[in-house]
Formats: sequence, C-alpha cells, structure tokens
Amino acid sequence: MMMNSKAVWSLISFALLLGACNHKPSVDLNFQELLPNKLDKSNIISEEDYNVWGTNIIKGKDGKYHAIYSRWLKSRGFSAWVTHSELAHAISDNLTGPYSFTNVVLSPRGNEYWDGSTTHNPHLLEYKGKYYLYYMGNRGSGYWDNTPDSIMPHYRDKEWWVNRNNQRIGVAVTDDIYGEWKRFDKPLININENRRMVSTPVVSIRPDGKFLMTYKYVKENENVTGGQVVHVTALSNSPLGPFLDTKVPFIVSKSTRFAIDDHVEWYQEGKYYCIAKDHDGSLTEYPTGSMVLFTSDEKGLNWKLAKHPLVFKANIINWTDGTVQECERTCDMPKLYMEDGKAKALIMATLPIDTEVSFATVVPLVYK
Repeated sequence: MMMNSKAVWSLISFALLLGACNHKPSVDLNFQELLPNKLDKSNIISEEDYNVWGTNIIKGKDGKYHAIYSRWLKSRGFSAWVTHSELAHAISDNLTGPYSFTNVVLSPRGNEYWDGSTTHNPHLLEYKGKYYLYYMGNRGSGYWDNTPDSIMPHYRDKEWWVNRNNQRIGVAVTDDIYGEWKRFDKPLININENRRMVSTPVVSIRPDGKFLMTYKYVKENENVTGGQVVHVTALSNSPLGPFLDTKVPFIVSKSTRFAIDDHVEWYQEGKYYCIAKDHDGSLTEYPTGSMVLFTSDEKGLNWKLAKHPLVFKANIINWTDGTVQECERTCDMPKLYMEDGKAKALIMATLPIDTEVSFATVVPLVYK
C-alpha cells in the first residue's frame, strides 16, 4: 500500500513528538535552592574519642542507614589523618542520625602492606549486590608505632612525609556490609616515574555501564612535598579495574598548582555533576575552600562550571540554634546519599577554627 506525502509527514511528526515526550530533559541543579539556610547540630556524625572525616552513607538491605568514614584518635591531632586514620562503620535508623559505631572496616595491618599504616578517604559504591570501598592507603617506616597516643604528628615532621608520599589507591569488596571486607595485596592505582603519590578516589557508574574514577596525583620533583597537584579520570569495565587513564584533563586552572581538592561525581537526570572544593579560590569568586559545582555530559570527561556554581561557602556555618561556627575547613570531603537516582543528602566534613577536632554533618536536600 502506497502512502501519500501528507500521511508520511504525519507519521514522522508523530514519531518526533513521541520521542520528545519520552525524553527526559536534563536539569540544572541549584544547590542554593536545595540546601537549608542553617544546618542542624543534631545531624552531626562524631565520636567521643575520634575525629570523623569523609563520610559515606548508604541504605542497606536491612533498611538501616550505614555510614563508612575515616576516623583517628583526637589525641593525635588533626594532622594524624595521614598517619593514623582507619575506616569505620556506624549505623542509624534515620538518614540524619544519630549514628552508632559498630566496627572498624579497614584497620592497620602492618607496614609490609601498601595500606598497612593508614586507610583514609573512603568512597562507597553498591553494584549488583556487592559493596565496593575505594580508599587511600599508605604505610610508614614504623616510627609512629613506638610513640604514645598523646604525640601529634605534624607536617613539620620528616616521618609525616613518609606516610604522605606513600599514598596509593585501593579497593575492598564485600557481599555483606556487616561482614569482612576482602582487601588486596596490590593497589588499584599505583605511582609511576612522574607521580609522587595518588589519592582521593571517587568511582561512579556512567550511563553506558562503564566505571568512571576520578582521583588526584602529585607530580614528582626534588622537594619532599612534590610538585603540582593534578586531578585525572580513568575508566574500567569492572568495579575492580583495571582503570586506565583517559588522558583528558579533569578540572584545571592555569593560575594555580592546586585547583581543586576534595570532590565527588555522580550522574543524575541527564547530566554528570561534580562537587569540588575550590582549593585556593582560583576557579570562582567565592571564599577560598568553598564547595562549587561542575557539570559534564554523560561521559563525565569534559567539565565546566555549572550554571549555578555555588554549593556551600567556606569559613562559617550558621546553625539552627542561632550560633555561628567559624571554620578552618568548612566543607571538605563532600559525599552524597543517593536514592532513586537522585542526590538526597550532602555529607560534608568540618574542622572548626582553633581546634584539632573534626566532624561530619548530614544535610538533607529538599527538591521544590
């Protein structure tokens, strides 16, 4: 049967209209509309004897909320994150807490291992019934094992840099979030002749099913501190790797050696997003250390500042009880609680001014 041109164009128009109806337009997130004006102290995650940092929250198969985070003794001081951190697990019946410590997830296991002294900067991913925990691990010389818990490591110490420069990226895996985690004797991301150390892994799942990792490395040079801090992306077909660098620059600034620091990436409603700390204020006009938002297409490789770039300003926190918290580090290590493919809470780490004690805060997001 032959169709006339009018009928053909009617069918084409109908098909285009149907496709438009089925396509979900991308959304430009505006965190200033999602976040409350003041934060609630009852949503803080802390421990009596430990600093808390880098907190991930996921809803378990038991319906409870599980937090995986870094912790280290308060008596060791804040800078001991690189020498004494371990990964811990706490649970709650509510997203915002209170959370109760249950167990240490990844503890020190000896300097014969690449992650034998410290585990830090966790990032938790659930995939096909398994939990994957990406993290930074390092090892020291054994010096700190012979010091009392009252000794505070500091970057002025030669031994502090031994741990810092031995940072590597690894992954642990389990079927049961209450159970034992399988660790590996080799790092997932190692150094090379151009890289002093690697750290801060974040892994997300792209729409095409590939696993996107973003992480940082410090360029090698003759100084103990190393050179420029560079963030890169890598891809894998498996959550266990291998991850191969894309060689596509991530987020850079020509005017600085350290553009961004702590970060988290995720895919939501047609766009890739990244929340990162504007480390030295070279990317925006906001106070140095503020959280800012970047966007990319579905591949998560080419990034730019978002239409609404501000997530959270650095320096102070306004609490609902009317008090104001001045901060040395206001909104570090951003993590997200995800549900039904959307970010439902921002979790951020804070170090108040004139103290060595840090904590995390759960901030629910409200979509209008």
